[in-house]
Amino acid sequence: MTSPKSAVSDMPEEIFSFAGQVVHLRRKRIKNMYLRVRRPDGHIEISAPLSMERAQIESFLQKNSAWVQKKQQVLRERIVQQKLTCQYLTGQKIMVWGTPCELVVRRTKGREASVCRKGERILLTVPDYATAEQRRDIVNGWYRQQLGVVIPKLLSRCENIVGKKAAECRIRNMKTRWGTCNVIKARVWLNLQLAKYKPEALEYVMLHELTHLWVPNHGPAFKARMDKYCPDWRRIRKELNENADFS
Repeated sequence: MTSPKSAVSDMPEEIFSFAGQVVHLRRKRIKNMYLRVRRPDGHIEISAPLSMERAQIESFLQKNSAWVQKKQQVLRERIVQQKLTCQYLTGQKIMVWGTPCELVVRRTKGREASVCRKGERILLTVPDYATAEQRRDIVNGWYRQQLGVVIPKLLSRCENIVGKKAAECRIRNMKTRWGTCNVIKARVWLNLQLAKYKPEALEYVMLHELTHLWVPNHGPAFKARMDKYCPDWRRIRKELNENADFS
């Protein structure tokens, strides 16, 4: 049976228009308002106290309109850059362990394809007929290899920190998540796109998923353990999400 308290705290999302934009409003048992600009379309989300009047919420939006517009512009520019990068052409930049590397595409008349790193350059050798999607798949395969080298040693270290062991740890190309954990089977999945970011991001995600073997949700007990296992996890999560590229 649902208690009156939990029923009130689980209010449905409200959607309204403000200054020509759609705003998603969630009322919660909190004291302050929180404003976010969400990927991928830059829509506005607000968390507000249960009893707060709409006029107060709209005033808050008005005061922060410049910040919202700046965030939305950054998202638009990032989408344009990601579309260009997705062509995988010589001169474009791709990220490897947090370092922007120049892509150099070399053509071969054969059918073999390869990727190798030379300092801050990535050499991508592909057949003449390779499409942008095929070049992307080849680079993603290389990212998978990079993770495959790093994960075993890192997993052992993270397991020692958390005090739980994963039955297995696999790599998957995910579009919206950095990792997942099946707490019943103790199976951890990591996003292969993590090879684009600083090694600390991979470690944070691994610690995050292993911590779910203690606490299946993201409540206070989970956060307390993350504070212990990875004291800087909030900063790393923020930077990772702000620069997220799942392409």
